[in-house]
Amino acid sequence: MAQIKALLQCELDPFNPVPEICHVIDAMIANNQIYEESILMGVIESAQKRLQQLESIKAGGVSNGTE
Repeated sequence: MAQIKALLQCELDPFNPVPEICHVIDAMIANNQIYEESILMGVIESAQKRLQQLESIKAGGVSNGTE
């Protein structure tokens, strides 16, 4: 029996990270429009968590970003 998979492969330029990440998010949404809100909320929550970790580091806390 045939196995069918939807696969999005990306090549990203690490020297141009912000637009590259935005293009990946846009591509995922374009292929999963019914999940657009949950994708965007997940991205927001992840970014906020990391920003809090960076603030903690700046304030003298210790974090390696894996908590």
